[in-house]
Amino acid sequence: MADAESRDGTYNYKTLLCTNIPELFLDKFVARTHFGRFGNLVNFVLRPRRMTCTVSYATEEEAELALHEGHIYNGHEFQITYAERETSPAQKTEQWVDPDVQAELSALSSGWKSVEYSSTGKSVMKPLSSGAAAIYKPPAALPTERRERAPSQFKAAKQELESLMRRPAYTSEEKYRVLDARDKWMRLNQQQQQDNNQLLPTAGQATQGYCPDMCPEKERVLREFQRQVAVYELQENSDDLISHKLAIKQYSRSSADQETPLPHELRAEPALHMTMCYLMHEIMDLSEHGQTPIGDWFHFVWDRTRSIRKEITQQELCSLSAVKLVEQCARFHIHCAARLVAEDPSVFDSKINAENLTKCLQTLKYMYHDLRLKGVQCPREAEFRGYIVLLNLADANFLWDIGQLPVELQNCAQVRQAIKFYLALQDTNIVRFFQLLRERETSYLSACILVTYFTRLRVLGLHRLSQAYRAPRKHEISSLPLAYISKLLGFPPEQEDEAAYFLQHYGLEITESARVILTRIDTPEADYKLKRQLELVESKRQQSVGECICGETLPPATLYRNHRPHNSFNEQGYLQSSAWTAKDQMPNAHQDEAASNRADEKNVFKVPMNSIKMKLPPPAEVGTMTSREGEAKGLKPSGGFGGFSFTQTLEKVAASKVAPANTTGFSFTQAAKEKPMFNFMAPPSSLSSSSPLVEQQQQTQQAQEEAKLAALQQAIAAAKQRQMELVAKRQEENAIQKQKQAEAKAEAEAEAKAKREQQQLLQQQQQLQRQRQEAEAEAERQRILREAQAEEQRQMENERKLTKRTETLYQQLIEENLNKICLKQLRLHEVTVQSYHNLLDNLIQTLAKQSYHQHHYELGLMRHYWQRWRRYRRCQRQKDSLIQSLPLHFEASPSEDLVDAESAEEPLRLMRRYRQGEPCNYRQLLAGLDEQCWLKLDLWQLLSKALPQLRPGARRFYKLVISLPAGSIGDQLEYQLDRGLLQHPLADSGDTKADGRFYILGLAQGIALSVVKLRGQQDHRTNRLIQHANGLVCLGHAQHLSEAKQRFHSLAEVSGCPYMVLIMQQTTAYQQQKDLIKQLYLEDLKRLKEWRFFSQRPGRSLMQTVQLGITFLASQPFPSCGSLLQQVESREFIVNHLGLEFFQRLRQDCFLQQLYQKSPQFCQQVYNEAVRRLQLVAGEDLSMMPQLPSELVIYVEPITTSNTTRLEHFSPNWQSIEARQKLVQILEDIKLPTLSDSPDPSQLCTWLLDYAQLSQSEDNADTIAMQSMQMLVNGAEYLDVIELWATERLKYILGHNEKQKDSVLPRCLVYKVSTLKTHFQNPWFFDFQQSNNHNFKFNLNNIMPASNLPLISSPTIRTSATSPSPSLNELDFHDIVGKAMAVLERSHLRQERQTLRDLNGTQSREKEQEWNDPDPKRQRLTNKRNYEN
Repeated sequence: MADAESRDGTYNYKTLLCTNIPELFLDKFVARTHFGRFGNLVNFVLRPRRMTCTVSYATEEEAELALHEGHIYNGHEFQITYAERETSPAQKTEQWVDPDVQAELSALSSGWKSVEYSSTGKSVMKPLSSGAAAIYKPPAALPTERRERAPSQFKAAKQELESLMRRPAYTSEEKYRVLDARDKWMRLNQQQQQDNNQLLPTAGQATQGYCPDMCPEKERVLREFQRQVAVYELQENSDDLISHKLAIKQYSRSSADQETPLPHELRAEPALHMTMCYLMHEIMDLSEHGQTPIGDWFHFVWDRTRSIRKEITQQELCSLSAVKLVEQCARFHIHCAARLVAEDPSVFDSKINAENLTKCLQTLKYMYHDLRLKGVQCPREAEFRGYIVLLNLADANFLWDIGQLPVELQNCAQVRQAIKFYLALQDTNIVRFFQLLRERETSYLSACILVTYFTRLRVLGLHRLSQAYRAPRKHEISSLPLAYISKLLGFPPEQEDEAAYFLQHYGLEITESARVILTRIDTPEADYKLKRQLELVESKRQQSVGECICGETLPPATLYRNHRPHNSFNEQGYLQSSAWTAKDQMPNAHQDEAASNRADEKNVFKVPMNSIKMKLPPPAEVGTMTSREGEAKGLKPSGGFGGFSFTQTLEKVAASKVAPANTTGFSFTQAAKEKPMFNFMAPPSSLSSSSPLVEQQQQTQQAQEEAKLAALQQAIAAAKQRQMELVAKRQEENAIQKQKQAEAKAEAEAEAKAKREQQQLLQQQQQLQRQRQEAEAEAERQRILREAQAEEQRQMENERKLTKRTETLYQQLIEENLNKICLKQLRLHEVTVQSYHNLLDNLIQTLAKQSYHQHHYELGLMRHYWQRWRRYRRCQRQKDSLIQSLPLHFEASPSEDLVDAESAEEPLRLMRRYRQGEPCNYRQLLAGLDEQCWLKLDLWQLLSKALPQLRPGARRFYKLVISLPAGSIGDQLEYQLDRGLLQHPLADSGDTKADGRFYILGLAQGIALSVVKLRGQQDHRTNRLIQHANGLVCLGHAQHLSEAKQRFHSLAEVSGCPYMVLIMQQTTAYQQQKDLIKQLYLEDLKRLKEWRFFSQRPGRSLMQTVQLGITFLASQPFPSCGSLLQQVESREFIVNHLGLEFFQRLRQDCFLQQLYQKSPQFCQQVYNEAVRRLQLVAGEDLSMMPQLPSELVIYVEPITTSNTTRLEHFSPNWQSIEARQKLVQILEDIKLPTLSDSPDPSQLCTWLLDYAQLSQSEDNADTIAMQSMQMLVNGAEYLDVIELWATERLKYILGHNEKQKDSVLPRCLVYKVSTLKTHFQNPWFFDFQQSNNHNFKFNLNNIMPASNLPLISSPTIRTSATSPSPSLNELDFHDIVGKAMAVLERSHLRQERQTLRDLNGTQSREKEQEWNDPDPKRQRLTNKRNYEN
């Protein structure tokens, strides 16, 4: 405070004066940013001409900080000082004088304030003389003729802005600076006029704009140099230059510090309509082009339409034209609600779009109301009232708003349609809602609004469906077809995928059969993203986007194409004089300018008739004042009218001292007598008694004044005379001009009259010619009409004939197709019946097998539990015998040991038990365990919880390898393991085997466990023990990393186990796990799938770490191979996959039926391809698959069947490659030999016999050949014949293999399930291509009638391939029958021998009975029974 009081009062310590400022400070934003760093700015004044600025802060401390630190900006140093305090200037008043006559009126009185201009250009006021000061009175009675002087800061700012406006501008930035200075200059004038009470602000009235362009000129140049030009506003082949014809005003958010826009910055209604017309013509339809970025398009149109709405609000426009603009903006947002619904939220936000739409509709409500009060009815109000209702369907308050509307609006179709949607939504009637949506009365824009309700309504409907159809109990499942739910929820039939995605989004599961499982619906975190509704919504739009948004026919494009943007600069780059006030942008600016120019030509100087009588100054002063005032106004000293000079005239009059004379009846004296205003001649009362000297001086002064008045009167008279001459001359020129105009007008009228007459004559000639042409055209039309009628009659006759012929052909085609369809349906029915019988037989067999297996399983369980009971009783008897023979004496410890020991708890416990008779747990004593064994780690219990249970009640097998280091560290770790691990199961049902090779080997709690403990490096003996391990536990010490690394790597390579746990003991100096892992090189172990590293720090229990490690190992995938491998009997594997089931799969495809009927070679190749694929499955190498450890085989429970997926039940040596090779060789023998080319119909018997001998056994070849011939004659397909041959050959090969001792078929086969599915069970025969295309076409009916065909063919009917075959007519019928009977007799002799066709005696007799049955269906059924046998 003391420092502040000691400061000089001449300075303002809150304001700084900055001189020699940098050029960058000419931009106020840069300067304000720099000085704003030191505190809050109160005021900032920039003076560009002086390169100075004044900065005012809120406090003196902020100003002092800026004084010391703010004098440098970007390396440029400038001066900063405190500004002086401003004293309030005295009120100075001066009477207003017309500037055109200021020079003349200044000479009338010496007491008038004469204004002189100094060399610096500032005005200097001369003081009044003493006499004038005594006489002059200030004109307080005339308030309208006085004005206050503007403050100095207004003048300085105006001068600076005017200097900027006079600068040339060539670039966009320079033009912006000039236009910005113009706007600031206009606002400064407006503010100055308001301060002088000459322009009162219009309260409650909005600014009316008159900008004629789509974008104001100032914004165009600003955005161009700031590179803020949109893609749609660029010039062609340019990336930064704006197109002034395409630029549209950008939206700017309103703020508190934003200045009120000037009229030329706001667009008038025509300009707003032109802007919207351009958007609808050129921009709106770009969204339908695939190359247009939809996000850029939306943000551009949204920004420009929002700018239009803002200007309508700023100008408070309320007319039908303004209503149309707001309606078009609302339609744009409605269209985008459906068109961009599937876009990303970063591109289109539906909530923001809904807010803008709500604002548009709210504005329309107010405008409709105001116009209705004025008696104006809006034509589109009903449409938008309907949109308002649709937008607020979830809010019932809109019904009150509807009740306030006129009756005609309440009953309009749009509002009634919207209320129907409201009722459907309230009732959650989804079907009704989407029915109304699909109706033709629902417009496209109404459907766009309704898109927002799709997801909400479908979710509600889904809840209703789930509640209605969901199963009442937990274990029950209810489902509905996906197509049904999709239809109920309003999805189009083509969008079932979208319906499935919608249901899955809300947690419903869809099965492979396209059924939806109805469960509880989830509430997802993210909302469902709706896709484009092309069929439901966008298909209703039949117009372009621009026409849809316009709501009517688009206005003509010439509205904006013929428009030229306004330019305020001339060709030299200077701001035009008419653009200083921006009046050149007004609609009638050009006409007003021309009128003002004509008015200026008629404006001639006139002297006022009523003047006052004033004293003239001396001639020298008059001349000086006149010349100075002329120089100040930019006039020459000798200026006047035609070389006339007031100064010269006054000097001549004063020199000659001419008395005043009345010229043309005008006199200042007379005017003063008529109406005296100021009495300058009356002497004051203080001089009434003056001396004669004073009177003489007054007379002299009066004479001089009279002389001056006379001179001025003469000068004024001369000026009037000159004025009259000029007026007369002007009138004469006007008369001449009018005469010329009248002559020109007469000539023009004469020419126009001649042209009209000539035009009338030409029109008459054209009318006559047109009449002749019409007559000729009428005659030609009649002729063409007659010809057309004749041609039509001929066409009708031809059509009748064609119709009759078409009907005939149509009836024939119907009959043919009907017969084909009936035959096809009949065959399909027969196949269905056959399939039903086959399925029934299969089900009976399956049920019988299941019952058989269940019975065997129950017997096995009974046997198992009987054995367990017997073992239990045997153990009990052993315990009883041991109890009877056990002594009750225990050896006591010596007293010296008890004194030296740290604890005597154990001896005292034994003594107390002996003396007090505490009971003893004999089972623990027998097992070699102490009383604290329950504190040890039970591996069986741990594994029973951690290992996965694939089948309830099944045993699980696990092998664990524990590796310890050698030396003393290994001894310590081994001692801890022995003390902490439970080596025998505690459960009564436990079973352990004594085997010195294994650390732990036993069965308890359904876990068969084998633990191998190793010390140091492995050898050949230990390598066999660690094979097929399920987990590795390796212990080591951090001080022996090299030994641990070598041991770990060797153990992982030899065992082949993919899972390992590493436990490293550390000293007090704790090491990082990453360093240890890096030094052990664990990443180099490629066979390891998962491993876990544990650090055993001092003080931590080893058993806890081991428990964590074993839990980790047990949680890994258990190698049960339940879903990988399958074991079946080898014979069953071959018969099941190459028997009846395989041929039924081949018959399922109707497209292969023609090949089965025409080509036996194709059928044979398909069968051989199936055998080859089975060879791939049987011969696959499975040596790398996991195996059950050999020591755990003793704990495997026996099963009654060989078909299993459990690894422990696989047969021994199931990975043997030799056994698989034998099976592959047997499959190779099962293949059918290659069929030769199809013979002629006459050689069919020979061809069948030759192939039967080649593919079948010698004993059965003739019988199979005759049976094949019989099947072909009865209409069977070649696939049936191949099935017979393949079945008989399969039986023969399998039976022959059983008789041979060298090549015995392996009993069981283990194969990969995935390999079988990939190579055999997939429909590979659809894509199978026949190696050779054979044409095998013949008709058996042409060979021999079915009635004459022998039942059994003779084997002697064979022809050589080289000898020509005899024709059918040459064969003797009796010879053929005889040979066939001989073959039949021979077949009867072989019935006692086991053949491929006869394995069982009973079914062999049934085959003989059915052998002669000609029915092909019954024959296939016989083949099926043969295959099953």
